[in-house]
Amino acid sequence: MKISDCRGRLWLGVGVACLAAWGTSAMAADAVRDVTGATPAQLAAPAVPAQSATAPAAASGTIQELRDRIQNKEVTELRTTYNGRYGASLLFYPQTLGYYVALFHEGQFWRVVKVSNEKKAESLYADFVHQTQVLADVEINRIKLEAQKAMIERQLAESETRLNAVQNDLSIQRQQEQALAQNQQAVREQAAALETERSAARIRLTDVQGQIRSLEAQQNTVDSELVRSVKGSTKKTTRRR
Repeated sequence: MKISDCRGRLWLGVGVACLAAWGTSAMAADAVRDVTGATPAQLAAPAVPAQSATAPAAASGTIQELRDRIQNKEVTELRTTYNGRYGASLLFYPQTLGYYVALFHEGQFWRVVKVSNEKKAESLYADFVHQTQVLADVEINRIKLEAQKAMIERQLAESETRLNAVQNDLSIQRQQEQALAQNQQAVREQAAALETERSAARIRLTDVQGQIRSLEAQQNTVDSELVRSVKGSTKKTTRRR
């Protein structure tokens, strides 16, 4: 087999692998774009001005080199993992069959390693993913504590509102009870006065009724005397005749 044929087949295989990786990355990018409106690569690194093709990328460091590669669409994102606001990415550079393994926070790269070996790149990516988990744990705990604090504050506000309502109800209740007590006292005093007046009226009634009976007795006595007097006069007249 000719060397040119081998080289052709090698580059053909690399091309197929790159296309497959690009397809996988594209699907992941579409999924992220559906949620955030941006690709994972755009989330991983901010937009930077593109350098000229002749400018040496390594002169600015590995972080800037990766930014330039992303800006110029020269790398394919193979994997990206997010934990809180931390993330790790594994990117493939087809021109050298190399890899970039990156750690980022809020879209800013803060560690980038360039690796030529696939297994080493995968291992380093797994280590970076673990680091994002450890780093994000504190932030995730803060997010949970913040949510719990907000919930407690809402419950406190509701409880204070309820407390004010209960205090108002109790104040109204006490005012009503005081008014009722005063009313009850007034009613008792009125009842006592009525009882006194009733007793006096009963005594007066008994007295009046006694007077009536006495007068009626006197009236009956007078009537009896009148009748006897009339009878006596009638007898005397009869005798004279």
